[in-house]
Amino acid sequence: MTPHELTLFLYNLTLMPIIFFSILFIFLSFANLFIYKEGKRYKKLKELPFISVQIPAYNDPVADRCVNQCLGFDYPKEKYEIIIVDDSTNAKTRQALKRHAAENPSLVKYLHRNNRENFKAGALQNAMKISKGDIIVIFDADWIPEKDFLKKIVRPFSDPKVAIVQAGQGFYNKDKNLITRFGAYLLTIYHSIIMPINNRIGCVFFCGTAGAIRRSAFLEAGGWNAESLTEDSDLTINLLLKGWDSVYLDFETQSEVPETFEGFIKQQMRWCYGNARAFFDNAFSILFGKKLSFGRKMMVAYLTLGNIVAPVVVLMTMFGLAGWFIGDLNLFTISDFITLLSRLFFTSGFLLIGMLALYRKGQLSEFPYLLLSSVTLGIVLAAANSMAFFRAVINSKPRWFCTPKAANYGIIENGNS
Repeated sequence: MTPHELTLFLYNLTLMPIIFFSILFIFLSFANLFIYKEGKRYKKLKELPFISVQIPAYNDPVADRCVNQCLGFDYPKEKYEIIIVDDSTNAKTRQALKRHAAENPSLVKYLHRNNRENFKAGALQNAMKISKGDIIVIFDADWIPEKDFLKKIVRPFSDPKVAIVQAGQGFYNKDKNLITRFGAYLLTIYHSIIMPINNRIGCVFFCGTAGAIRRSAFLEAGGWNAESLTEDSDLTINLLLKGWDSVYLDFETQSEVPETFEGFIKQQMRWCYGNARAFFDNAFSILFGKKLSFGRKMMVAYLTLGNIVAPVVVLMTMFGLAGWFIGDLNLFTISDFITLLSRLFFTSGFLLIGMLALYRKGQLSEFPYLLLSSVTLGIVLAAANSMAFFRAVINSKPRWFCTPKAANYGIIENGNS
């Protein structure tokens, strides 16, 4: 076997799992098209529950904006509280956030830790000590909730089986650069295509922000797993295993996506590692637990283990390029052209589901950016997630990385922190 024949064989071998996932994307696209379009109607709540809004922050002056938005909720003021969970080491940031509690003592509580033990999960677990709400709502510091957020998010809790209600995600900095576009495209696919399917089968994953959790269910599931890098996914799995349902509401709350290459890659690697470990740590219960339907088992496996394809993408790219350079470059025969078209068709699932997501958002004109970012940043991301997935397999936990928020730097430059 010549080197060219060997690389061609290996390339075709790696194509098999790529084609499998491509067909899965196509299946999910068609499933999204045919699911029931109208949202489920929930009974009117007999009484509005008390809500604790928790806002974790770590040297995030932009959290001041989030708190101001939460102060403007049209939910009855006697029915909710805002808890600023601040791990900041910056004195000006602490002072700016603490001011809200001084100015609104009946509505805002300020909680500061002198350490970052267990990071966000530890901070949120600490906040539960002073949270009075029957429903817990969480916002990361960069999120901008609308004034009717609480009224919308609380409705599905009229169903006593619902433990989690998750809202959609919008992006106010999507057009900043190719990195923000690609990050937004990935999340848009998840929120506009995957989440509605999950909602249909009651298998919506909590995203760690812009969502609500029933307190009693949270306590039953054991609270936040401090050992997990994706404590939100870990909690979701534990709740599903106990028979609780979860709901997705199709309305957006604006937030930001990472603007730097480092921030984007490290965030994606954390999600890859954390989700995979959430599956491995609960694998027996997920696969053999009696309270998970077959559909939920498959969806949990897909959402947590999907990055298993990342190393295959890297290998396919390597073997494809190697075959290109050491081959005879006889690329323009009819046979080669037909083979190329067939491979493009069978591996185009991601682009198809991305196109559908853009269409759903009225952004189909951005497809060229999706294509460009997929064949550039997508390959780099596959390499990074290959390492993250391998570390999850061998249980080699990476160091926690707090994704930098670009909005913080604008505030700092303006002298507000």
